[in-house]
Amino acid sequence: MNALELHSICKSYGAHQALESINLSVPTGSRTVIVGPSGSGKTTLLRMIAGFEFPDAGRLSLNGQTLVDDTHEVPAHQRQIGYVPQDGALFPHMTVAANIGFGLSTKGGAKQERIAELMDRVALDANMANRWPHELSGGQQQRVALA
Repeated sequence: MNALELHSICKSYGAHQALESINLSVPTGSRTVIVGPSGSGKTTLLRMIAGFEFPDAGRLSLNGQTLVDDTHEVPAHQRQIGYVPQDGALFPHMTVAANIGFGLSTKGGAKQERIAELMDRVALDANMANRWPHELSGGQQQRVALA
């Protein structure tokens, strides 16, 4: 079984066709790299898989569940797919801990415990919690964004 299936995915922005009849099968447990020149539609494709964009035509399925076709579109928050943008999109005026905790609804000690748990999950050492985004490597910034 393939984990991810894209069939005839098309996307246009006005007169510009970003993706034209893209087909992709990613087997379960495998890794796939999407490469191409600037402007070739890589980010558009990834945003569609995550659910931040929807194709004009085509079908997308994950683990046998159809996420997008001609009749319905599963929104991003129901897909359980992580997406880390290339730039990390961190708040520069907030520490690592504050960036991670920004979207958490818990407060006090429970929030700090959850931040520590998330940092551990993405392999960020606890002593990085008080660092600023500009003090991190690109990979560390992406892990903060993922957390």
